[in-house]
Amino acid sequence: MRRSQLRPIVVLSLAWILVLPAGCGNPSQNSSPKMIESPKGPVTTAPAVSVPSASKLFADWKDPIGALLISGQQNNYLEPCGCTQGQFGGIGRRFDLIRKTEAQGLPIAKIDLGSLIKNPAAARGGMEDSKLRFGIALKALESMKYDALALSADDLRLGVVETLSVYLNLKDRPRVVAGNVAPNEAFAAVIHSSVIAQAGDLAIGVTSVLAPEAYAEVLDADKDLLTVKSPLESVRPILAELEKTSKIQVLLVQGPEALARELAAALPGFDIVVSTSQVDDPEDKPTLLNDGKTRLIHVGMKGKYVGVFGFFGDDSIRYQRVRLDEIRYKNAEPMRKLIEEELQAQFRMRGIVEDFPRRGNSEGAPGARYVGAETCKECHPATYAKWTNTGHSHAYESITKPGRDRRFDAECVTCHTTGFTYTSGWVSAEATPYLKGNQCENCHGPASKHVEAPDDKSFRERMHRTAELADKQGLCIRCHDGDNSPKFDFATYYGKIAHKGMDDYRDPKVHKGIVLPPPVATQSK
Repeated sequence: MRRSQLRPIVVLSLAWILVLPAGCGNPSQNSSPKMIESPKGPVTTAPAVSVPSASKLFADWKDPIGALLISGQQNNYLEPCGCTQGQFGGIGRRFDLIRKTEAQGLPIAKIDLGSLIKNPAAARGGMEDSKLRFGIALKALESMKYDALALSADDLRLGVVETLSVYLNLKDRPRVVAGNVAPNEAFAAVIHSSVIAQAGDLAIGVTSVLAPEAYAEVLDADKDLLTVKSPLESVRPILAELEKTSKIQVLLVQGPEALARELAAALPGFDIVVSTSQVDDPEDKPTLLNDGKTRLIHVGMKGKYVGVFGFFGDDSIRYQRVRLDEIRYKNAEPMRKLIEEELQAQFRMRGIVEDFPRRGNSEGAPGARYVGAETCKECHPATYAKWTNTGHSHAYESITKPGRDRRFDAECVTCHTTGFTYTSGWVSAEATPYLKGNQCENCHGPASKHVEAPDDKSFRERMHRTAELADKQGLCIRCHDGDNSPKFDFATYYGKIAHKGMDDYRDPKVHKGIVLPPPVATQSK
């Protein structure tokens, strides 16, 4: 065998299991569903109303013969993180939508634009965490009986061989689709040029393209396993064939909207074109192209929304953007079990938190290590007392609640413990119990050198932080980002934790320093 033939076979033994946090959202945004008719009928907008969970879905659709659900760009978000109320998204709520739709007797096909993960090397949980989340995301699509999944550069960043090998382990669905990508012979069965999805008796032809420039940005030694061709020239004959074998034709574009528009203009036979999004919250109605024949949509990012098309016997088409909120949809049991039990067990078994690849904290004094807030209390008792009355001091408790244990989830641990990702920082409740919660050293840096020599000016300066500096360095928004803390305002939140001048340092004992025990090995690997 040639080298290119051997690589995928070796990796077939890889068995990734599991998942990602699905999109968190800002409850202040108005995302009530709107509709748009086919160009054969008038364009209408539904009133902005809150639909109770017991209401019939798509209630104003009269006798649709089938439907198509489109998701995409999940970007590692398998479920709302739960750090604030009003978040939306999640594979559990998506499953509930599908189940309720089918229970109403409406046959529904399901396709996904891809990008189940995003930039795994820079993810909070790291590369290994992203691999597990990718595996769970695929397992969820299998469980929801998805018909097609577009090949994306984001997913290939896990490693071309690794990603394709995981696709090989899929059973019947979803089929991985890329009309302009030719794999080498070992992976020829993995990638399909097109798929026919059935919504009852309605045949829906689906193909996709991967933008060549997006694949060019994938840094991997095995990129030669895939050949990315011209999107237009590749898809033209595929569309011609789909027009013979399906009633509706759909193009998924893993690339910028400009490419999607270019292809739609050159290939007006497509009824629906889906482009990648640049924002979490997509527009609520399609852009009509080709005199209304083609509908261009985005489904947003982080799994917060899905787009649903309804098809009718008179050939008209309607569209609804669905926000996956907690009012109408619940976290359906199969997906809850997948995340709460299977994924968390995989995190624990793989040692994702304990064995996280740690690095030195360049902001701290050379050689400094994390010591915990109890040590800081010796000289800063008033500051310590204030900290104990903030949510920061109870951050660890919030990820160890019954039924939602996140002790082994690096995505959560990174903001609910102290010093995680750094040498001598958080490892586990057993190895580093003194670093539970979001403590002083997450902002000020590892404190051992300052503790041992409190009057050493160079050590004090390393740890000194002002409000201006904290804001400029983005210390708070590392955790209080748009997903986890959508209403965050620096001035308001900083006022709750400000502690300048709270302690008196005239007592000579605070200048003597504390003799710390020698460091102990905390990493299991």
